[in-house]
Amino acid sequence: MNGYSAESVHKRIDYVQYIYHYTDRFPTNFESFFFPVAVYDRNGKIAGANKLFRTLAGISPDDIQSGAVNFFELLNGENTVFIEAAHNAFDGKEKVYEDVGLSLRAEPGTAEYRRLVKLPNAIFFPMSRDRDGISLAGILLDKNKTEDDTG
Repeated sequence: MNGYSAESVHKRIDYVQYIYHYTDRFPTNFESFFFPVAVYDRNGKIAGANKLFRTLAGISPDDIQSGAVNFFELLNGENTVFIEAAHNAFDGKEKVYEDVGLSLRAEPGTAEYRRLVKLPNAIFFPMSRDRDGISLAGILLDKNKTEDDTG
C-alpha cells in the first residue's frame, strides 16, 4: 500500500459501507459518491453500483434491479489480478491494488476506456455480513495518487 495508509483505506471503506447501508434514508450519498463503487454477491450479481460505476461499466439501474449484470463478467478478462481479487474479497480483508491497469472491459478509444485508464487502482473489501459470513463485497476504483494528494 505505497500510496495508501491503512487508516485512509479503513476510513474510505467505512464511509462506503455506511452510505450503502443507509441508501434508503440517504439515497444521493451512495449514488453521487465521487469514486466509482459497486457492491456484489459471491456469484457476481451486482447489488448496487453508483452512477460513476454504472457509466464506466455501461449498465443501468434497471440492469441491476433485474439481476441481469454479473460483476465478474464486467472485469477486464486480460487482467487476472482483478478477477482473483474480486473472488477473494469475501475473505474479510481489505485489499488495495495500485497501478494495475484497466479493471473493467472497455473498447480502446471510447470515453469509458479513457476514464478507466485514469483509475488504475482498486480497493476490494467486505461490504456486509450475514450469519454465514460475508454476503456482499465491494470494489472502489481510484485514481493514481499518493497520500499527499487531496483530490
